[in-house]
Amino acid sequence: MKINVVCIDCEKQGKKHELKCDLTDSLSYEFTCNRGHKNVFLLRSHKFELLFQMGLYAFSDGYFREAVSNFAAALERFHEFCIAVLSWELGNKNVVTDQNSDVRSHILMGEHFNVEYKNAWKELSRQSERQLGAYIMLYLVTFKRNPILMSHKWVEFRNRIVHKGTFPDTDDTNEYARVTFDYIKGKLLELKSAYPESTEAVYSKEIQEYKDRQLDSYNGSTVYTYKPYTAFHVGDEIENLTNLEFEEAKIHAHALSISKIYI
Repeated sequence: MKINVVCIDCEKQGKKHELKCDLTDSLSYEFTCNRGHKNVFLLRSHKFELLFQMGLYAFSDGYFREAVSNFAAALERFHEFCIAVLSWELGNKNVVTDQNSDVRSHILMGEHFNVEYKNAWKELSRQSERQLGAYIMLYLVTFKRNPILMSHKWVEFRNRIVHKGTFPDTDDTNEYARVTFDYIKGKLLELKSAYPESTEAVYSKEIQEYKDRQLDSYNGSTVYTYKPYTAFHVGDEIENLTNLEFEEAKIHAHALSISKIYI
């Protein structure tokens, strides 16, 4: 899948210079246009957003096994995002409860928690079952109820495709995509409604941390954040997310897929 970026300096001058970059695990994309302008972009998207969109493109192109794999990966990465938000809410946002504590103490304790969180995540990062267990228990502690998960029917469907090499048909793939869409949309609305500050904080901190680490290597170049089109966008208003429909997202992805302008 490609990322379409444009030269900002050319755009400011009323001209247009586009470049297609391969989507990679790196958050940063650098290129110099044919007029010598150096551009540095930081991608502002969580992996679950990109993976779900890739699933829609694969489905539109008729690659159903790849579509299911992408939807399944999006679901796992969404659980990772939920774990981060709930951990932030429980362990970071409320680390200081003493009203006499100063702001600096709160920041220092928050930084300490982030370090501990990253170390804890290392123990979970390679095993999806551990991540699911962490999500279930954090959800229980936070919302005081057991989360409604994907039904075993679709878990088994996913396992047949990913692990046994089964070839899914159009209808089953479409229904799996719809169920995954509804699941992510519902849980995301729940997070944004209950803990909007923590949701935005987690969504923003990764890009900010990466930007802070890389600033010296940019040699004074202006760094722009870039948000490609995806069906899901954590930063959207609750009303927009509520009105988001699966068929609409699928139609949009199909139109982009036909033109091969993926993102």
